[in-house]
Amino acid sequence: MKKEFITLAVLGLFAFSACKQAAPDEEMTKTEAPDYEAFDEKVAVISAFYQAHSDEDLETLSNMLADTLQWSPPQYNGNQWLGKEDLLAALKNYHENFEDIQFTAGVSTPESTEGGYWSGSVFPEKTATSSPTNIRVYGTWNATHTETGKPIGVKFYALVSVNEDGKITSASDYFDVNGLAVQIAAE
Repeated sequence: MKKEFITLAVLGLFAFSACKQAAPDEEMTKTEAPDYEAFDEKVAVISAFYQAHSDEDLETLSNMLADTLQWSPPQYNGNQWLGKEDLLAALKNYHENFEDIQFTAGVSTPESTEGGYWSGSVFPEKTATSSPTNIRVYGTWNATHTETGKPIGVKFYALVSVNEDGKITSASDYFDVNGLAVQIAAE
């Protein structure tokens, strides 16, 4: 009887331990702290680039771009990525056709203008990151059309990457290119 009791006790302990939840993995992912310093450095590069555009300084603009830059222009082009020389040609075209080019960073809301530079994401969960790899830029560009003297403005969004050397490596720009022509042609 004692032998049967011990056997049942051992089987009971075995069954109980088999139902026990597995211990969590030792290598659980830790919440990554945002790298605010890297974010601020990249925002400073992007802000300086936009200021050089306002100053119509093509040499500085060129020096701030990586030679291997990939640029997606605001107008649809079949999602073809263009290079550094293409972006510089587009910027030169703006310089030749517009004066007083100014960028105002920020998202306009009914109550105020919120910050214009963002990075990181918690959604979707699969790709959530606190790393400032890509900087999202929101703002408004204003200028005066040189030939007509008409003021123009466009809401602007861009996704910009800056490397460890402080050079812009990619930029995907979004704004209403045709809206510029409509504003210039308006009576």
